[in-house]
Amino acid sequence: MKFTLDNIDGKLVGIAELEGRLDARNGKSLKKIFLEWLEMTPLTVFDCSRLDFIDSSGLGAIVGCLRNALEKEGDVRLAGLNAKVAMVFELTQAKRLFSIFDNRDEAAASFAATAGSGTGQ
Repeated sequence: MKFTLDNIDGKLVGIAELEGRLDARNGKSLKKIFLEWLEMTPLTVFDCSRLDFIDSSGLGAIVGCLRNALEKEGDVRLAGLNAKVAMVFELTQAKRLFSIFDNRDEAAASFAATAGSGTGQ
């Protein structure tokens, strides 16, 4: 996982690139490292354009990250979901929890476009 910080119209936004598989094997490490990222900024985009697979454990990890961000008055936005990953969010209704964008630039820019934070598109 690669994490970078970007300044979007005065807001510090974290960009986390998820790659390969997100499942029980690495979901816990995502949740753990996300807490470190939260120390830098509560606003995060998960760039999923290189994420090939997600299972219920991986989905749970992402939802847990969202919960942690919301506790810090932040948000997690998703970008670049391929058809397989998007289907998991659709079938589980988890898509209702997140703002989902076609690419990470749109997702990051959406933080500047909103006066406050929160979920939903």
